[in-house]
Amino acid sequence: MKILLSLWLVLFLIGKLEAQADIKERHLLLLKDKGVVIHSYTVGDPINFEFSNKQWLTGYIDWIKNDSVQINQYALQSTLTMFGTYGQDTLKLGKFAFQINELIGFPKEKGYYNSVFTNGAFLKTGGIGYLGLNIINSLSNKDPLLANDNLPKLFGGILAWTGGALIHKSNPNYRPIGKRFTVEIL
Repeated sequence: MKILLSLWLVLFLIGKLEAQADIKERHLLLLKDKGVVIHSYTVGDPINFEFSNKQWLTGYIDWIKNDSVQINQYALQSTLTMFGTYGQDTLKLGKFAFQINELIGFPKEKGYYNSVFTNGAFLKTGGIGYLGLNIINSLSNKDPLLANDNLPKLFGGILAWTGGALIHKSNPNYRPIGKRFTVEIL
C-alpha cells in the first residue's frame, strides 16, 4: 500500500511540474493602441496580419515564444460547387514562424464603419468634380483656362483633392504598427 501511495504521489508531483512548465510556456500576443490593449491572441486563436513583405497572412497560432510566433497558415478560396454556386474552401499552407518585429499591420474588426468623411473620399470627389466642372465651363464659354480670375478656383479644387488624399493617408483601413499601434509579447 505504501508503494502504491508513493507511486501515486510521484505521478501527482510530475503532473504538477509539467503543468507549471506548461504555464511558463504560455504567452500572449498583445495589440496595443497607445499602450492600451485592444486585442490579445493566445495559442489556438485565429490571426490575420500584414507581414513585412506587404502580404496579408491568415492562420491559427501554433506557439508564441519570447520574440517569435508560429502560425498554421491557411487561405480561403472561392470554388464552384456541384450546384453551380460559389462557396469557400480552405487551403492549408503549412506552418510559418516569424518575429514580432516583422508584423506591420492588423485589420480592423468586421463591421468597422469607415465613412466617406473619415477616409477622404468626400473631399477627393468634390475636388475633382469642382476642378472638372470649372474646366468644362471655361472651355464651353471659350474663356482662357489659366486666366487670373480662374486660377484661384482651379487651385481650390486641387487643394480639396489634396486634403482628401492626406485624410485618406492618415486614416488607413487597417491598424499600422508604429507610433500609435504596437505589438508586444507578454
